[in-house]
Amino acid sequence: MIVALAGAVAFVVFEVVWVVRLIHMGNLDAHELAVKMGVPTPVSALDWPDMRLKAVVAQPDDRLVLVSVDWSAHPGQSATLLLALEEGDARSLSLLSEWCAGQASVSPLRYPPPPGLVLRRRQSLERVHARLLAEDLP
Repeated sequence: MIVALAGAVAFVVFEVVWVVRLIHMGNLDAHELAVKMGVPTPVSALDWPDMRLKAVVAQPDDRLVLVSVDWSAHPGQSATLLLALEEGDARSLSLLSEWCAGQASVSPLRYPPPPGLVLRRRQSLERVHARLLAEDLP
């Protein structure tokens, strides 16, 4: 009886934590979209509300990464970004490659200092922190 009660309580706690996590991710997506909608005409790929990674090419040291992206809502809009990943971050490159392979929707966010950015996979809490070194926006 006590084991069954403990199991039921554990299940309820797990479900509550899961729902709170989903609400948190939904709020992040909504907030990021609201911030992006405040920019009347995007001048950078970082102003796009959403992007998809088309290609990820790492330099030999795995710190500099060339990323080709396009704007999901506007198929003709594309850009190439040169990013410097954070020092000692071994997971970022694998996340970028995974997102590219899975055609995941990614939300870019700027943060101080000015060239800083965060790429966050939508409907997830996975993030990649980097510095934007260059951008080629046709």
